[in-house]
Amino acid sequence: MRVKGKILNWGNSFGIRLDKSAALEAGLSPNEEVEVEVKRKISKVGDLFGLGEKRMDTRKALKEIDELFED
Repeated sequence: MRVKGKILNWGNSFGIRLDKSAALEAGLSPNEEVEVEVKRKISKVGDLFGLGEKRMDTRKALKEIDELFED
């Protein structure tokens, strides 16, 4: 199940806030240990390859895009 969250400061650490209804739908409860795979949200094409970098082969660019959206 894919759930969006937000990273927040929590003392000297970070915490991830998840929508309660999504967490309950996934069968999660407070204080339960979970495993999380973290990926940066991509909001624009420049985030994929960076700005000002040299040009990239189209096939390589498409492969990198596919890898970003793999589950």
